[in-house]
Amino acid sequence: RQAFALAVDRQRYIDIVLRGAAIPAHGLYPPALPGYNPALAGLAFDPALARQRLAESRYGDAAHLPPITLTDSGFGSDVNAGTAALVGMWQATLGVAIQVENLEPDRYQDEVQAGRHGQLLGAGWCADYPDPENFADVLFHTGAEQNRGHYSNVALDRLLEQARVERDTGKRISMYQQAERMLVDDAAGIFLTHGLSSGLVKPYIQGYVMSPIAIPLERYLSIDPAGFK
Repeated sequence: RQAFALAVDRQRYIDIVLRGAAIPAHGLYPPALPGYNPALAGLAFDPALARQRLAESRYGDAAHLPPITLTDSGFGSDVNAGTAALVGMWQATLGVAIQVENLEPDRYQDEVQAGRHGQLLGAGWCADYPDPENFADVLFHTGAEQNRGHYSNVALDRLLEQARVERDTGKRISMYQQAERMLVDDAAGIFLTHGLSSGLVKPYIQGYVMSPIAIPLERYLSIDPAGFK
C-alpha cells in the first residue's frame, strides 16, 4: 500500500487531469476542518522509496504481484483521464500493469457496497457535518458502512471510540490527528486531492454563498432589480 501511495505524483495529477482545480491531499482531513494539520507531510511522491517499499514487501517486485484490478464507474473499455493518469504512474514507477474494470454507473455503488470490486477503487467524500469524526470514523473504523476498502486496525478503532466520547475539545482533536497520522503511515488509502469550489455569479444576484460542500443555498438567493440596465 505504501509503495502505491508513494508512486503517485499528486501535483502532476492536479496540473494535467484537473487543470489546477484542486490542491494536493497530504492526509484525510481537508483544510479548515477541525483537526486539519498543515504540518502533516503525508506519503509524498518518492519513486525511489516507492520501489524500495515494494521490494521490502512479501512480493518483492512487480513480477510477483497477483493480477491487480482497479474498479471504476464507466462503460466498456473506456478509461477516464484520472484513472489513466494513476495507472500510468504505477506502471512507470513500479512496473505494475493494472487492469481497469468498468462497472456501469447505475450498478457501481451497489457492486462496490457488496464488495464485488478489485483491489483498487476510487471514491470522493464530503462530510455531512464539519467534524473529523465524519471522516476518520465513518470511512475507516472496522465495519463502518463507508469503509469500502475493508481497512481494519484494532488500535485505530480503540482510538476512534475514545474520541467519540471525549469532552475535552483539545484532547479530542489531538486524538483525531493521531488517527489521521496512523491512517497515512499505514497507507489505509491514497489521499489524492481536495477539490476547489468556484463559480461565476451575476452581480445582480444577491445572497449567493458557496458552501463547503459546493451545493449553493438557493433558498437565500434574491435578484436586485437595480442590477438590470
